[in-house]
Amino acid sequence: MSTWKFHLLTFGCKVNQYESQSLREAWQRQGGEECDDPAAADIVCVNSCAITAKGERDARAALLRLRRTAPQARLILTGCAAQLPGVLEPVRRRGEQQPQPTADCIIPQARKAQLLHALLPSLTDGGRQAPQAAANAAQTFPPFAIDGFRRARPVLKVQDGCEHRCTYCIVPLTRGRCRSREPQAVLDEARRLLRGGHAELMISGINLRQYGRDRPDYGDFWSLLTWLDRELAPEFAGKARLRISSLEPGQLDARGVDSLLSCRLVCPHLHISLQHASPQVLRRMGRGHYRAESLQEAVRALSAQWPVMGLGADIILGFPGETEADVDCLLDFVAATPFSYAHVFPYSARPGTAAAGFAGHIPPQEKQERARRVREAVARQQEVFRRAQLAQPDMLLAADVADGEGRQEGQAIRGVNEFYVPCRLVTPPAGLPLSGLVPVRPTGLDAAGLLVEPVGTP
Repeated sequence: MSTWKFHLLTFGCKVNQYESQSLREAWQRQGGEECDDPAAADIVCVNSCAITAKGERDARAALLRLRRTAPQARLILTGCAAQLPGVLEPVRRRGEQQPQPTADCIIPQARKAQLLHALLPSLTDGGRQAPQAAANAAQTFPPFAIDGFRRARPVLKVQDGCEHRCTYCIVPLTRGRCRSREPQAVLDEARRLLRGGHAELMISGINLRQYGRDRPDYGDFWSLLTWLDRELAPEFAGKARLRISSLEPGQLDARGVDSLLSCRLVCPHLHISLQHASPQVLRRMGRGHYRAESLQEAVRALSAQWPVMGLGADIILGFPGETEADVDCLLDFVAATPFSYAHVFPYSARPGTAAAGFAGHIPPQEKQERARRVREAVARQQEVFRRAQLAQPDMLLAADVADGEGRQEGQAIRGVNEFYVPCRLVTPPAGLPLSGLVPVRPTGLDAAGLLVEPVGTP
């Protein structure tokens, strides 16, 4: 089989990172060789995101840049932005008489899995047809799978799609219906990755709350998690760990808390798709199925066995109709909740969603100002949490690089501890093994997070 070269550019969520890795492995099995320089590639693929308007703009800008950088390459667009009709429109650049197509081949998210099986140089312009509706996507879990990962902490994809239709969210239009992965396939992949030397797996999906909705025989997310833990813990407890990508407050009921506390491999860290704390805003968002306060109740329940835990959240500011009273409600909630970080976004209107047609849109400058205030409130909570980390006698570092991955002797090592706090080991001793979880202790703080040293260092 002749060798050909490809370049992958990935935007967006951890699920996209996982799918890019699956494409990478599939193409390498077909004789492809990955290159870092797109100008040297025969195939250039952009795996795009569309969760915000900025994500869509970034994909379009990347296509135009890559068209200039690698004019001889076949340029492929896939991912969520490729599911949107507007991305198909040709673009006229300054000085050009004719508009240029955004890509040679457009494979919408609904058909991305086709790229696993097609020998890339043989693809024709037939891929540039208008994207099919997500409703026509396959009803089974797309056949992505991985044997390794470019990063030290792999993503373990267990679910795809979402059927909830939050009023602000375009994901159901781009990812389609909920599809759950067969539990044995999840376990087999987890074992491959852990036995391959990875110390931490990020269990991810588009909406983990909906795991098993399409396949009741698979159980729900909590049954999957506890089964995985039970199967993996005898071999990997103390050597590796599982981290959950994102949950909703409503999942943290008594069963959810009990499930978390029963697991031996799960990190004491949760990332919550909170979005807001005001009941009025949550209802307008289509997220009236939970109370923000249920998160605080769950944290108190978890504290019996997790006296220290990392807690992150996604928060949206400036949703249509949001009032200053709603912002004050959110600020009070942040001040009363032990967040260790949060991702705070100004609301981004997405065509095709219900909220795009709502009355009461907030001016951009005001959205940014509200987001700034909430970020500052989160930063105060983060500072308290990180300073408290200095009192921990030890912790376990999952390094961002493994042994032998181009690390120079004495080079600082970055990673995260079990609480998802960024850590930096400034002067690692010679011969320090980085595969597995590295016992460290905190020595100080810098702007990025904790400074640590190996346990046992005098």
